[in-house]
Amino acid sequence: MEEDIEGVMVIDRLSFSDPWCYNFYKSSLKDIFLIIEKGGEICGYLVACVCHDLKKAVVIRVAVHPDHRGEGFGRSLMRRCLEIIVARDIEVVELDVELVSRAAIRLYEKFGFKIENIIVFPSDYPGDEETFYVMRLRLPKPNDSISQVN
Repeated sequence: MEEDIEGVMVIDRLSFSDPWCYNFYKSSLKDIFLIIEKGGEICGYLVACVCHDLKKAVVIRVAVHPDHRGEGFGRSLMRRCLEIIVARDIEVVELDVELVSRAAIRLYEKFGFKIENIIVFPSDYPGDEETFYVMRLRLPKPNDSISQVN
């Protein structure tokens, strides 16, 4: 998986205004680090971490290359991530999503995520604040299915 980090970083730079450095991705390999490929090309990725003591997981980063958005890669990554988390007997998963990321919000809502909170990060420039939703999903037990999302 470490050999995939450079390809993931390309997607990261195209998707976020605050791209991660190589070491952030390298350290994320310890938990949930998923990639999706098409024809040998990395088309998307997902990074999540699990806190077993709190029975909680956090999806930290999800992105699909702009050339492959709308092809179902985000849905596939999220479904696989949730399957892994359910199998680890985790009860809740959370994520933060920018308010302007409408497609991502709709995807998360299809999986049952609900908006729990709004976070506003102030800026030095008026009107340039960043606003995020904190979304939460209560998970089924390990033997239940989450595959109902198309």
